[in-house]
Amino acid sequence: MSVNFSQPNRIIILLAFVALLSLGLWLRLRFIHTVQLYPDEFVTLLAVQMIGQKGVPVMPSGLFYDHGLLYSYAGSVAAWFGPARLAVRYVSLAFGMLTLGAIFWLGRRWFSTAAGLIAVTGLAVAPAAIEWGSRARMYAQLQLLVLITLWLAYEGVSQNRAKWRWAALLTYLGATLTHFAAVALAPPLVLGMTAVWWNQWKRGGEDAKARNFSAHLRALASSPHLFIEIIALILILAIAFLVKRLGQPKGIEALDTGSVLPGLAQVFTIYSNFSLNPINGWQAIAPFYMTLPALIFAPFALFAVIRGLEGWKVGRSYPLSPAPLPLPPSASRWQSPALFLSLILLTTTLEMILFVSPDRRDDKYLFMLLPVLLLLGAQGMAWVGGIIATTLSSTGNQWPAITDDGHRRPTDSNYLTTPPAVLYLLSSILPLLISGFILVIAQSPVRALLANTGNNYDSAFAYVQTRWQKGDTILTGTPAAAAFYLGHNDFYGVQRRGGYDYRLLNINGQAVDRWLGSPAIRTPAELHKVLAQQSVWLVLERWGLQREYYDLPFQQQLLAQTDYVSETQGILILRSKADAQPLALDPAQPLEANFGNLVRLTGYTVEPIQPVPGAPLRLTLYWQALAPLPHDYTVFVHLRRPGGDTVAQADHRPLDNLYPTSLWPTGETIRESSYLSLPGDLPPGSYELWVGLYLLETGERLPLQNDTSGENALMPGVLQIE
Repeated sequence: MSVNFSQPNRIIILLAFVALLSLGLWLRLRFIHTVQLYPDEFVTLLAVQMIGQKGVPVMPSGLFYDHGLLYSYAGSVAAWFGPARLAVRYVSLAFGMLTLGAIFWLGRRWFSTAAGLIAVTGLAVAPAAIEWGSRARMYAQLQLLVLITLWLAYEGVSQNRAKWRWAALLTYLGATLTHFAAVALAPPLVLGMTAVWWNQWKRGGEDAKARNFSAHLRALASSPHLFIEIIALILILAIAFLVKRLGQPKGIEALDTGSVLPGLAQVFTIYSNFSLNPINGWQAIAPFYMTLPALIFAPFALFAVIRGLEGWKVGRSYPLSPAPLPLPPSASRWQSPALFLSLILLTTTLEMILFVSPDRRDDKYLFMLLPVLLLLGAQGMAWVGGIIATTLSSTGNQWPAITDDGHRRPTDSNYLTTPPAVLYLLSSILPLLISGFILVIAQSPVRALLANTGNNYDSAFAYVQTRWQKGDTILTGTPAAAAFYLGHNDFYGVQRRGGYDYRLLNINGQAVDRWLGSPAIRTPAELHKVLAQQSVWLVLERWGLQREYYDLPFQQQLLAQTDYVSETQGILILRSKADAQPLALDPAQPLEANFGNLVRLTGYTVEPIQPVPGAPLRLTLYWQALAPLPHDYTVFVHLRRPGGDTVAQADHRPLDNLYPTSLWPTGETIRESSYLSLPGDLPPGSYELWVGLYLLETGERLPLQNDTSGENALMPGVLQIE
């Protein structure tokens, strides 16, 4: 009995595909319209603006911005049709949606309808795909160009079509000009294409001489097409390296026209670094494989690779169900593309682990191969589904073998008649069930992604803009953001050396940010000069202020010379003090006091040295955490008459809640100031300073070792008021 449900299956699969496209579009649109811009997007928008003004992405600093070159041009075209911030994000949306369609089509072409549907499910809800398919950055475009390159390269070799291989070279050039990470694909691409060619030779063909390997190899080597294609690939890589060198990576000097080859070597040195510690490399890129939904696909991708390699023999076939399931008909149908994709994925992963410089070992740079992982994983799921379907629909007889061209070999003794309802369920519902499972599992990370709306630059810069006065200046860690909202940036405030040096250029002996050319403030002396001589607004990310941008002494100097204004969803607004004064790095009066074996006070400094009534007094305390502090403690400072009442006090969270005690690193000195307003009628005489810490929520004080006061408070010294 022969039953064919191909038409109903097509309708069901088509409806499922349209539903997944709609879901992917909705998730990306929601991200675009609810999640704030992040720092790198402002740089892209600045490059788009410069293309609109100059025709080339040359930043106000004079830097040629190579990063995402083709994407910047695509964004500049989109900016003609609407506000840049949305229009440029919609460019990523378009590329992301095209990739969803491409992965489904390619999954069906190379593997099966089930594999295509499962792969597009994973890509539709992958948080990384949603984010980069929605942000004004180049990663969605890179992913699409890489996928097209792999398709054209494989088909060009497997079908021996030179035009397709040349098209692959062209799209690969586009990928390298979209993101320099694409150069890492060159060795895997050559290896994968060679494996496909080897597979084709093993299978033979119409020309029987093809089975003579030596003759086949000599004919290939003597082919002028192969030589020209190799030269073209080398030229593409040279162009990619040259463009990257023009962008002055790591802030190196501008390229001298007489030193092009050494300049290309510089780029190679910057981005490559052989590592003998694969564990560190793996830890850097592991999130690519270990986050949902990729974590679901990764084991099945490995299974698909193994089964593909096992079945890589001429004429080998697998016993599958005679039902018209949307599952792979035989290993021989998909073993070659599976081998090709697995070599691309595995070799690129090894490159990232072993040969890429540590600061470029990032799972973000493997995002371009997410469709490859999903296709392999989906094929593995479909193959397992085929085994399950065969087991469920079999009554013990052996199913007919399937030939290499995908047709069943009819035999009288081996055919079974399976109930039509079973065939229908297996062919239509099984891939839908797998897709549904993926959608359920991905709900949590997708919700977390969309719930994190990011730092609110809009409100922060709007606050500054509405209060801007003549003579004001702006200091930020994101100059491109200041340029986007205010049209300029005056000072660049990222001081910590090492990790952020790549953001700097050296122009006429002055370190400036690489985008706007704003002077970089890198020393406490430079910081004090700017804050003391000008009216400065500071707009800083909380995470940057607390953890990333500054060494602790510099951070403390910054906070001591500014006033907290407000915070808008992760963005802090500070203002330079009218009488900004730097902190003393070491205490004028050393001492030793232990509070609860958690923190110790190592000294204090009083300014001015001779306090007078009616004038403010600054008391700087020098703390060291002895262990991680479990709570955010409040510091109290009292000025008391000897044995009497309190005449002035300052209770506050250290560093204005900007660097609370729960963040204090063990062993580091924390310098924080208390400001006491001395009454104007305060009589001259001696006054006692009292210091301690307590929990604001309960009033409970942190116990002081060897306390003699009875109140867990320390009297570090006596002040003489004249």
